[in-house]
Amino acid sequence: MLIDHPAQNGAATLSETAARRLRQDIIGGGFPPATRLRLRDLSARYGLGATPLREALARLAAEGFVMLEGQKGFSVPPVTRAHLLDITRSRQVVEPEALRLAMEHGRAAWEDGIVASLSLLRHEIGRRDPASEEWVDAYEARHHRFHRALIAACPLPSLLRFCDDLYLQKTRYRRLMETAHQDWARMLAVHEALAEAVLARSDEAPGLLTSHIGVTAELVLALLGEAPPEG
Repeated sequence: MLIDHPAQNGAATLSETAARRLRQDIIGGGFPPATRLRLRDLSARYGLGATPLREALARLAAEGFVMLEGQKGFSVPPVTRAHLLDITRSRQVVEPEALRLAMEHGRAAWEDGIVASLSLLRHEIGRRDPASEEWVDAYEARHHRFHRALIAACPLPSLLRFCDDLYLQKTRYRRLMETAHQDWARMLAVHEALAEAVLARSDEAPGLLTSHIGVTAELVLALLGEAPPEG
């Protein structure tokens, strides 16, 4: 039986804390695109040592939230059309498949999770204040919870983690381009229709999810002055 050394546990906890806080700040726009991530600056910002921060940066680089450029060190990825389309199309491949598996394996607890997350999303939209950063954080958390709930019954943990990473990378684009200003009635109706189709185990549900994922890309590309993706 292996026993972890307490010091190793502590180091791992600090590294996880650093990764979580860095990821949140990158997604939320606390670090603008292409910002250099210097250990000295990060240590002062988070009150953490170089070792857990270095480990956190390496982890986030593997997840796609940070770039490592040889001798230049770590930086925040730029915002580009190619990267956004990569994220979008990847989500459109893997997330509907996770949804199909969830609909095959999901039981009452999974259904209850979808209903509860939709109710929380509806409530958050009802108290909306897009000018408030605090509200945007709360809305994004509810929106993420809903999308997680849809695929929660998928029996493949690696697929779920990949879906989650792609979702969070897409969130960075939404936050940077401030797409929280939108047609809320239509947006809520889309989520309600998606939840209804999923709970009914409709064959149309994966296609509805695919279309929904594509909407954000079109909004962000429009704000970037780009044409929407073809196909």
